[in-house]
Amino acid sequence: MKTISRFILTLVALLAVTTGAWADETPLLTIESKYYSSFKSGSMTFDDKVTVTFSGSVENDGDECGWFAFAARTLTVTAAEGYTITSCKFYTYEGTAMTGYTIEGESPSVCLTGGTVYTDASTSVFVGQPGISKIEVYGTAASAASGPEVAWNKTTKTGTFTMPGGNVTLEPEYYPQAALTAAPTAINDVPATTDGAIVKAGTVKNIGSTTTAQGTVMYYVSPTALDAAALLALAADQWTADVPTAAHLAQGQAYVYYYVRGNDSDNDDENFSDGDIQMLTVTLAAAPTYAVTFAEGTDPNEWTASPNTDVTKGQTVTVTYTGSKKVIGVKAEKKAEAPHLVIEDKNNFFGIGNQKFYFTEGETWTEAMANHPENAAAGWVIYNDRLRFKPDVYGYAIFILRSGDYYIIEDTILNQPIDTSKTYMFEGTNPT
Repeated sequence: MKTISRFILTLVALLAVTTGAWADETPLLTIESKYYSSFKSGSMTFDDKVTVTFSGSVENDGDECGWFAFAARTLTVTAAEGYTITSCKFYTYEGTAMTGYTIEGESPSVCLTGGTVYTDASTSVFVGQPGISKIEVYGTAASAASGPEVAWNKTTKTGTFTMPGGNVTLEPEYYPQAALTAAPTAINDVPATTDGAIVKAGTVKNIGSTTTAQGTVMYYVSPTALDAAALLALAADQWTADVPTAAHLAQGQAYVYYYVRGNDSDNDDENFSDGDIQMLTVTLAAAPTYAVTFAEGTDPNEWTASPNTDVTKGQTVTVTYTGSKKVIGVKAEKKAEAPHLVIEDKNNFFGIGNQKFYFTEGETWTEAMANHPENAAAGWVIYNDRLRFKPDVYGYAIFILRSGDYYIIEDTILNQPIDTSKTYMFEGTNPT
């Protein structure tokens, strides 16, 4: 299979530089206390640049008095990642700091105590009162690292760049992985060698507010469990977007692997990497069996077919003649399938696929259940006067059968002749 992760079209090359790491000092941020009256304890980060921390609970009435405290509390300003603080200018409503009081350093702080502000807990240098109403933070922001541009080739998955005069660190970037809104789920007890779906299809998340999916769910079915190396060795065309069926599987367990193949687009916003491979284990029921008979008038003492009962699809049958006539050949005709309705599972909504219900023209639903054992073998039952499909398998979400005009197949309708002019489909309901 193809590589699950896909590089973005370019790589970022980060050039490590030893000088000029910070830009010139500049005002980073101004914080006014009146806009943050609910912030009275702990820490709060402003504009992803600086964090203000209180050593304990303080007061803030949302007015010009600012943050103040009666018991001693320390207000500290620290830089967020990518920034460096050189100084802070603290303002108070009254006192020395009405026009600002500058404290230098990478983590400037003041002491709030007794409705006044000091430079520290020693209360030796008065700043103002009653609290801090505004903080101007000065410092520097990290300048973007400069480096060479990597020319990335999406097809060959290689990139080139010209080496500069300095060490280079390469940092790959990836498109986001395509995501599911609903994962595929196993459908157990589907008869082997039949075309019944063994998985309820998964659904993929759309791109933003559009109706375009981020990718497509891809499937691979194996009769044995595969390790990671074997899965990665699968060619892309061995995966399919078709919901897997039991057509080529034997009775027992099968392993369904799936992932979301990410959308490819010339628009970066519509590109997605492939999702991770996941696995479902599915249990398949015994394959249906068939019989081999000879046409009327054939001498059973001269002709035999072995095996002739309980023959499974794909099994070899040997035909033997012991008579004296010269045989040109033997013509084999597949017996026409008995008349049946196809009960639709629209868009595989319930994850059971379309199902057949066998009948003979003129039979009622009840008579068809009694006269055609293949219906019961497939999972059809009449339960609480309603026709249902595998109620013991699907728990409380029992399926009932309705006709195109939404008459439930129940009560008196069960004893009416089957109307072949209608379209029948599954609907879900709670058990009653």
